[in-house]
Amino acid sequence: MDSHVDDVLELNVGGCFYTTSRSTLTRYPYSMLGAMFSGRFPSKVDQCNRYIIDGDGPTFRHVLNFLRRSKLILPDGFKEWDILSIEADFYQIEDLIRLIEKAREQIRRDEERERTSKSQWRRPISILQNTVDKLPSISRFLELKRGGSQFETNFPNITSKIICNTLWK
Repeated sequence: MDSHVDDVLELNVGGCFYTTSRSTLTRYPYSMLGAMFSGRFPSKVDQCNRYIIDGDGPTFRHVLNFLRRSKLILPDGFKEWDILSIEADFYQIEDLIRLIEKAREQIRRDEERERTSKSQWRRPISILQNTVDKLPSISRFLELKRGGSQFETNFPNITSKIICNTLWK
């Protein structure tokens, strides 16, 4: 077994500094990081002897967490999908690329489901608004009494035109 496998390495990724092990960086041997830290790809160090990687420094945190845990671990409300996708492609980590694509597809499905759900309410609200707009001409045929109801509390504009207790009793 290679004695360098468990070396602790210092990295300078786009000006952000990370500490990890060689075994973490070579977990995916066919990735750019696997090639770089197994000696198959040349690497450079800065004046503090940290390996230089020309990538997005803050985003590398998520790449490194994936290498450590084999899971895509992102904060709630994560929005930088394009950057993360580009970085995963840059490092050529196929499993990470697939997980990002899968997560983005799930987000698209969730957003579409939410849009569809919201649009289902637009038609009934439109019908209700048209009905309310016609109420003044209808109301002269109704005997209206003032009374309270839950509907009146929730829809005061409608109940100013008709009184719920009279209409539904």
